[in-house]
Amino acid sequence: MGHRLDLQAELVAYMPQVYYQPPANIQMVYPCIVYNKTGKIHKFGNDRIYMWTQEYQITVIEKNPDSEIADNMEEHFQYCKIEQNFSSDNLNHTTLKLFY
Repeated sequence: MGHRLDLQAELVAYMPQVYYQPPANIQMVYPCIVYNKTGKIHKFGNDRIYMWTQEYQITVIEKNPDSEIADNMEEHFQYCKIEQNFSSDNLNHTTLKLFY
């Protein structure tokens, strides 16, 4: 699959404000996408890892509860799935799991 900077470029196409593992002291501009690494999927064969895929958690944060950005991302990326939706601080959050 791709590299993190390739993923960053694809996410910017959905929203200009994209943050990778933002520190707590960063003032984010909304709407935005926040993403971070969460693990890897390994394929084993002949007692060794022969392939792995990076897993990311992506969160789309915006005011519009009916936004289709997360749905469009789920359709665009081959190994992507919407995990949950919730509201916090008057903002709507949609989290996705992506293997990239």
